[in-house]
Amino acid sequence: MIQETKVSVIMLTYNQEKFVDEAIRSVVLQKTNFHFELIIGDDASPDRTVEHCKEWKSKYPEIITLVARKKNIGLIDNFIDIYNSCKGQYIAICEGDDFWTDCNKLQKQVDFLDTHKDYSMCFHRVINYYADKGTKSLSNRGQKTDTDIYDLAKSNYITNVSIMFRKGLFGSLPEWFREVSTYDYAIHMLNAQFGKIHYMPRPMAVYRQHSKSIWSISKADIKLNIGLKVRELLIEHFRDTDPQVCHLLLDAHTRFSLNAAYQYRSKKHFELADKVIERILKMRPELTKDDIEKRLYSLKPGFNDIVKTKLLSLMKKARAAVSFFIPIPHIKP
Repeated sequence: MIQETKVSVIMLTYNQEKFVDEAIRSVVLQKTNFHFELIIGDDASPDRTVEHCKEWKSKYPEIITLVARKKNIGLIDNFIDIYNSCKGQYIAICEGDDFWTDCNKLQKQVDFLDTHKDYSMCFHRVINYYADKGTKSLSNRGQKTDTDIYDLAKSNYITNVSIMFRKGLFGSLPEWFREVSTYDYAIHMLNAQFGKIHYMPRPMAVYRQHSKSIWSISKADIKLNIGLKVRELLIEHFRDTDPQVCHLLLDAHTRFSLNAAYQYRSKKHFELADKVIERILKMRPELTKDDIEKRLYSLKPGFNDIVKTKLLSLMKKARAAVSFFIPIPHIKP
C-alpha cells in the first residue's frame, strides 16, 4: 500500500562531498508516525557529492529521490524544480552542508502545524557552526514565540534549516522568483501572507558556515545586493496587495542601505557608498540627498556607543572561545 507523503524535505547540493553524508543521515534517521520524502537536487557537482547521494539512495529507496543534473542550472532554478516536485503537505529544508540534531524534529513541527491551522509555518533555534574556526553560537536570542508577516518584513530571523511550512498556500511561485539570488527570505514572506509564524526555542539543527559558502566568499557589496534585491522584488509584490508590508520592507531596505553606505564611507569606499545612496533614492523618491546625509550623520556613534560595541565584541569573543570546547550534538541511530 502506497503511503501518503506528509512532509517533503528539500536538499540542494553542490560540491559538498565532505558534508552531505551528515546532512542526509540526519534526515533519514527522523522518527515519525508518518511517511516523509527526501528530494535531493544536485546541481552537477564536479566532486563526489552525487556518489555519496547515490549510496544513501540505495539504502533508503523508499525515502530518497535523487535528481542528479548533468548540467549546472543554478541555485534558484534548482530550488524551483525540486520545490515543484514535492508531494508533501508540508515542506522542510536541509541544505547539503547543514544537518539536523534532533531525531524528532519533523514530528514536533508536524504536530504543531496539524493542531494550529492558523499558522503558516514554524521554525526553531539552531546552532551556528563556524566550521573554519570550530566555534559555535545559538541563533534567535530574544526571539518572540509568535510573529507574523509584519515582523518578518522588518528582518529575516528564520534560518532555512529550521523551517517547516505548508505547501501551496500562495499557489505557483511568482515569475519574479527567478530573479532572487537566495530563495529563503522570499519563500518565507510569500508563506507568511497566510498565517502566523511559530518559534520553537529548542535547538534542533546545525547551520554550518564555512569559507566555501556564498555568505563567506562574497564581498560586502555583493552580499548587500543579494539582500536588497530580494526586498526590492518583495516591495513590488506587496505594493498593491498589502501597503503596510510594502512600507515595512521599504524601511528595512533603507535601514540596511544607510548602514552599508556609512560603513563604505568609513572604509573610504566612496564609490560603493554613492551607489547605495542612489539605490535608496530610487526606492524612496520622496527623500533628497540632504535627507540621506542627515540620516548618515545620525549613525555616527557616540562615546557610550563605542564603549558598548567594544564590550559586546569582547563578550562575543569570550563566548566563541568557550564554544570551541563544546561538542556539536548528532542524531544517534
